[in-house]
Amino acid sequence: MLMKRRPLAITAMLTTLGALPVSAQIASTELYGQFRLTVNSVTTGDKRVTELRDNASRFGFRGREDLGGGLRALYGAEYGFGADTGALASTTSPFRTSYVGLSGAFGVVALGRLDSSNPTGSPLYSQVIAITSFAPNDAGATATSGTVLNSRNRTSDSVGYLSPNWGGVDFRARVYNRGAGTATEAEDAARSVDLGLNYAGGPLRLALGYGQDTRKGGLKVNEFDDKWQIGARYDMGMIEPYAMYGRDRYNNTATTRGSVDWWVVGAKATQGASTFVLNVMQRDVQSSLTGKQKRWQAAYIYAMSKRTQFQIFIDNDGVNSASRTNVKVRAIGSGIRHDF
Repeated sequence: MLMKRRPLAITAMLTTLGALPVSAQIASTELYGQFRLTVNSVTTGDKRVTELRDNASRFGFRGREDLGGGLRALYGAEYGFGADTGALASTTSPFRTSYVGLSGAFGVVALGRLDSSNPTGSPLYSQVIAITSFAPNDAGATATSGTVLNSRNRTSDSVGYLSPNWGGVDFRARVYNRGAGTATEAEDAARSVDLGLNYAGGPLRLALGYGQDTRKGGLKVNEFDDKWQIGARYDMGMIEPYAMYGRDRYNNTATTRGSVDWWVVGAKATQGASTFVLNVMQRDVQSSLTGKQKRWQAAYIYAMSKRTQFQIFIDNDGVNSASRTNVKVRAIGSGIRHDF
């Protein structure tokens, strides 16, 4: 009897689904991910280490449902993991992003833990990846978006918005509380707002971004206050030059900087399956009135297919803090990236 009831139950379920409006049945979910691994030789001062390094490998799912009338429900979650060890990313959360949202004529709204891969993007970081080209990879030995550009990306407890596109212009915004709030660190008393205005038309891309932090009772000593950033990129065909400049402000003391300037100038050159990237950048050291972090990187990328890349890079990071005076870090690496 049990075996007979199951086909009947399945038939009844399919009949019910068939009676629903067509718009309520149109849904899709995609599984995706990236494996990023390099073998690096990293020299810090006079010490050298050879390592197999994961560079922000991830996997996730994302999807949408057509609700009718031009309205869609959006959802997704992405996990970070170490492809070198198989362990989930050792951060405060293994989720890189986890969101639910709606899109329509008004634009896109998303709620949750948001980064640049969510449908609303990231007001500041999305500008960085639209204007500049990273050396492989945008994490691990060559990470610059956080250490030099301060382009915060992944935030929890967030509400994000992406406007419709108006003749190549769009606007992004994000509001979020920082952390869950505990007795030892009441981060729920701090709030951040990020805004980004972008233009993409023909060969030209432009970006203007702003971010601000506020804290109930005032900012802590040397805590980030606000920032401006501006960038431009021009596609000349084989070569795409670009530049970004920014100024970050802090609640400084007499011995630390209140304004921190940074810039990056670079170019991407493509010839067939080969791509070359060169970046030169600099950032003032906030903890020092005179210190500057100077950095350059070069890379070669060969597209073995649409999903697989062979990569070589060199990254030279100069003195970047008062605690690392006269110590430079140079990383040379080669590896493979595969998207699925």
